[in-house]
Amino acid sequence: MNRSSVIALAAVATILAGCLVPEKFAAKANFQPDGSYSFSYAGTAVHGMAALQLAKTGKLSAKDDASLGSEVSKMTRNPDVRSISYKGNGRYDLTLEAKRNKGQALDLLGIVNVKTGKDGIVTISSPEINEKSKKELSQLGIKIDGTLDVTIPKNAEVISHNATGTPTFFGLVGTYSWKIGSVEQRPMMKFRFKG
Repeated sequence: MNRSSVIALAAVATILAGCLVPEKFAAKANFQPDGSYSFSYAGTAVHGMAALQLAKTGKLSAKDDASLGSEVSKMTRNPDVRSISYKGNGRYDLTLEAKRNKGQALDLLGIVNVKTGKDGIVTISSPEINEKSKKELSQLGIKIDGTLDVTIPKNAEVISHNATGTPTFFGLVGTYSWKIGSVEQRPMMKFRFKG
């Protein structure tokens, strides 16, 4: 790797600091008519800084690997973390389960965000990454293979989405799905509850 590549990868470090990047996973969000919702994630994720180090040097030091392993105890303090185990090389197996009331925000370890604006519009999305950072992330060798399913009730009105699969029942309510295979794909959905 040449010097300019290393500098470019170092520039993305601030984005990756403390961040888990999803790899192989299945995620689901289920919204109820009263606006409450649940979210689950089962799969693997890689620590961004570890991926950066692996891209630069091809390995992690024993000290860095041990430090990443010790992060498990910190992560389990998050009530949304159902289970987590460290597999080495900056990678974790994890199961996340979250429940929120209407209007409550969700930021699940930097993997997905749910927020409700003052206008009542609910936005579900993965964190925003600019084009330069997407290119730099793609150089880290992280292979993403995941699905996201979002189920909404009859009293929800979809404003916009970029789902790869939509409900078959009248095409309005039901489950929207995303097949995610790269950092280029950023799931996004906006909807509001009627009445």
